Amino acid sequence: MGKSSLGSSIFRVFIGLGTLGFMAMLYWSSALLEEHVIDIKAELATIEKQVGDLRRESSQVRSELRQKLKTLHNKRLHGDFSEVEMSNPQSDTDQVSRPHIDPESPNLLSEDPFYQNVLPKLLPPDFTPSGTRRMAIVGKPDTLHPFSNWSHVSSWVSQCNVSVAQMHFGRYETMGPDMALKLELRTDSEGRPEFWVHLRDGVYWQPLDPELLSEDVELAPHFLQSHQVTADDFKFYLDALMNPWVQEAGAVSLRNYLGDIEELRVIDKLTFVVRWKTEQLVNNDGSVEHKMKYIARSWTGNLSPLASWVYQYFPDGSKIIEDSATPIDYRTDSVWAQNFNKHWAKNIIPSCGPWVFTGMSDRQITFKRNPDYYKPLAVLVEATETQFKETPDAIWQDFKSGKLDTYQVRPDQLLELEDFLESDVYKKQAANNLAIHRLDYLGRSYSYLGWNQARPYFSDAKVRRALTMAISRNRIIEQTLNDMGVEITGPFHVLSPSYDPSIKPWPHDPRLAQRLLSRNGWYDSDGDGVLDKDVDGDRVPFSFTLTYYVKSPTAKAIGEYVRLALKEVDIDVDLNGVDIADLSENFDDKSFDAILLGWSQGSPPEEPRQLWHSSGAQQKGSSNAIGFSNAEVDSIIDNLAYEYDPQNRRKLYHRFDHIIHEEAPYTFMYAPKEVFLYRDYVQNVFIPSERQDLVPGADVSQPQGSVFWLRSEA
Repeated sequence: MGKSSLGSSIFRVFIGLGTLGFMAMLYWSSALLEEHVIDIKAELATIEKQVGDLRRESSQVRSELRQKLKTLHNKRLHGDFSEVEMSNPQSDTDQVSRPHIDPESPNLLSEDPFYQNVLPKLLPPDFTPSGTRRMAIVGKPDTLHPFSNWSHVSSWVSQCNVSVAQMHFGRYETMGPDMALKLELRTDSEGRPEFWVHLRDGVYWQPLDPELLSEDVELAPHFLQSHQVTADDFKFYLDALMNPWVQEAGAVSLRNYLGDIEELRVIDKLTFVVRWKTEQLVNNDGSVEHKMKYIARSWTGNLSPLASWVYQYFPDGSKIIEDSATPIDYRTDSVWAQNFNKHWAKNIIPSCGPWVFTGMSDRQITFKRNPDYYKPLAVLVEATETQFKETPDAIWQDFKSGKLDTYQVRPDQLLELEDFLESDVYKKQAANNLAIHRLDYLGRSYSYLGWNQARPYFSDAKVRRALTMAISRNRIIEQTLNDMGVEITGPFHVLSPSYDPSIKPWPHDPRLAQRLLSRNGWYDSDGDGVLDKDVDGDRVPFSFTLTYYVKSPTAKAIGEYVRLALKEVDIDVDLNGVDIADLSENFDDKSFDAILLGWSQGSPPEEPRQLWHSSGAQQKGSSNAIGFSNAEVDSIIDNLAYEYDPQNRRKLYHRFDHIIHEEAPYTFMYAPKEVFLYRDYVQNVFIPSERQDLVPGADVSQPQGSVFWLRSEA
């Protein structure tokens, strides 16, 4: 008992001493911590003071910078460049930072006098871009993929992007600075010509907005910051375009033009070299010249960057090609291409150009002016919104009610327009600065019936000519278009020097059409009222389907007339009205018999390869959807490629026009006469070719929306 009690006492003493020691250690450590916290607070106070000083300094710098930018902006807007420091890529200072610029080499880019001297004077004093332009289109695109073949999507992508050069306002075949400050033509060590492209510094892609993506896409911080536009983005664009696994129709079409680029070589982040394939031609003096295609210069100017910081990545920030070992990975890799075709960012538009994409819903797509863009007059409004409508009539009703700023009147709406302008509703609108103005011009497009030559009915040119003769194009123009069209004979714009005015349209002559069909073996052998023919041992009835866009009243009316017209010559036509998605699919797959569509016409120098060269006849997604093939046409297209003499080029174009007329791969319907309506507050609406006082030498014959601005009534 005694020993146990003594042991317990000793144990308790040790426990007490241990507890006391532990408490002392706790006190000592807490004292140290408190002292450390005090030091940290002191340091934080110092840092906070420094941050406050930096904030005040940065605020002052920002204020001064804003004022300088505002002054610079106003000077540029109004043409006062006396105190504005303009970039000169050939200056001594730039030669230090831009060693690849050759001061002895001429700049192929020239400043646009319209934007420098004319437009600033057309704008009011103290002009600031403001207001939202309101437009509408029929249908909603399924995707905003950068290589979409849908014209609206292509236009939207372009306005959010930059290019090497930009056409002078209102004048074809001109080149002014855009992303490139200088474009040089040099020769390499083997005497081959090549273009040296010198880009602007300090141009950035806007960060992505996570709100514009679906909820299941979580973006890595990589996408939430700005990235500089560099020469690598231009190379990435070409590599992606030429990747055979990229199936977007726009890429397939563009390969017809850019496929002849032999090399795009990056020198540094602001310099790259473009070398096109050349032909060795012998000159009159016996010397050998490496000659590139005539179109090479303008297509070099059209080159754009592709956002490598977006399309090379998964949304978590990891790269699709984890270890990119060679310069051509993106040109050849099938896994990357498959991801690109269905990319997670296919419904947004990465932006570095004059416009910034701000969103697309089921109702509309919107853009805002890019305040960081290097050309202050590139955009003269604050924003745009384009509504998606089910039918053209819905757009017409919105314009009449004042919800849209501009409208392209359909021919069948002209009488309704006259009635509306006499109505009390419109008179009230006109009294409130909503008066409607009208501008008429010949559109740069044409409507056609395309005959798929893979079908037995359309494989012979005589049959195609007979079909054209059975259809009265003038009747369509007079009755369906209310005379708002011009009969045409070929694919070039009637005001272009490439168009041959000596070619006369095929006459409307159903009897002659029947005789031509009969000579070709098409006659009614069984008395059922439909022509037929022996094709590979089988009697094939002349019965086909005509595909058209179901939501276009004009297309529907034309289709119904064509069915009646061909019935008169014993041909059976079934109409197939489809929506825009099915129409695009039928076109790309060449899965139609005949198709009613239209093309926008290219600007000089016209390049007929995309539609008419046999290389695209069997290619899925090719614009040569009807499968046209003609050896002489191929030869003309190839010769045009290297012909620089204007007179010789015109002769080749006219011969091409004549062959297309004889072969009749299309029934060329009409070029539309456009009626452009705009509200009173929409300013600067004019046709450049009709204002030689403003744009000397202008040959663009349509109004240019890029210079519209909105008058404020506030």
